[in-house]
Amino acid sequence: MEYFEELLKKPSLFLDESKLDMNYVPGKLPHRDKELSLLSQLFLTLITNPNSISRKILITGKTGIGKTVTVKTFGEILKEVSAKRNICIKYVHVNCRKERTSYKVLIKIIRLINKNFPKRGYSPQDLLENLIDFLTNQNIHILIVLDELSYLINKGEDLIYLLTRINDDSANVQQRVSIIGIVRDLSCLNNLDYSTISTLQRNIIKFSSYSKKQIFDILNYRVLLSLKENVISKDLIKMIVESTYTNGDIRYGLNIIWKAAKIAESRNLTFIDNECVRLGSQELVPFSTLDVLKYMSSQKLFFLLSIVKGLQISNMTEISFLDVIKRYYIICENIGLNPRSNSQLWNYLQEFKRESIVLINILSEKIKGRRASIQIPEINLPKLEKIITEILKLKEIDI
Repeated sequence: MEYFEELLKKPSLFLDESKLDMNYVPGKLPHRDKELSLLSQLFLTLITNPNSISRKILITGKTGIGKTVTVKTFGEILKEVSAKRNICIKYVHVNCRKERTSYKVLIKIIRLINKNFPKRGYSPQDLLENLIDFLTNQNIHILIVLDELSYLINKGEDLIYLLTRINDDSANVQQRVSIIGIVRDLSCLNNLDYSTISTLQRNIIKFSSYSKKQIFDILNYRVLLSLKENVISKDLIKMIVESTYTNGDIRYGLNIIWKAAKIAESRNLTFIDNECVRLGSQELVPFSTLDVLKYMSSQKLFFLLSIVKGLQISNMTEISFLDVIKRYYIICENIGLNPRSNSQLWNYLQEFKRESIVLINILSEKIKGRRASIQIPEINLPKLEKIITEILKLKEIDI
């Protein structure tokens, strides 16, 4: 209690630190007007001629460039405009990295619009039929956003096919479902059947990366919302822009600002200085990586931990796949865990590569003698090990 009382006596540098949070959706989105305008044009028919058409849109672009926040903003705009005209449009946003099966995605969608629906006892096909019946009975059109769609596609789930083919067997029926899929790149579509690919590829919106000037405008806007006047100079914001531009993720810059402000407060400063920014940017793990780790299975975390520990102990910039396997087996033996097969571990490694955690130099891809060297070039290893260990502890697993 004394700790809080002491802190509450100190003046804060923040107006509202929640405005720097990665989940905050700001009132305006600098440099995403074009994308919001295009989405409005594509979905205009939902307002002018309700339930006459089902829109399927695919949004693509790198991590941390505003795809999710733009779609969330558009969803709120669509709900507000439709409500003014007594048109019932529901907007639901599902992260497929978290809800990784057709069943989990569908139950999430249904319970977002019908909280009383039971969580168990239905197949995915039953859930889809229940969803359509509910929408029809309540005269609702639903916009389903499937964020991180690649996680569902890569598992071979058939939900995308089912959603894009809901009314194929019926003529002159009202269209109740529209879809926006969000992916980092379009290569994941190769795992879909041709008809589904052709449906999704009709409307693709590609989000381009921000320029340095655009990043400055975005960070400066959030500073105005979150920090008191003159807490951080324009020159320091420009310095943060440089590292954010290199990292490519706006959330990285927002986190530096937040950490730097917290450091300045802890040192009883009335403003953020160079040293606060330097300390704030040390040992940061990219948000895209944190997102992946948060929903990673325990077995994958053990294997990644084996890579991290191996690199640290050897003090080398790379480690062989075979050396990592040996270390992984030791970890499994120490905690009494049944290890995964070498083939499954190889698949994990490919997933780490797709998630931009590791770099792989393939030396041989023979099934019985796969050889590769592995690097983790851009993430502080002690920090990464600490994060993995903490996530495992939350899963009640001690290393």
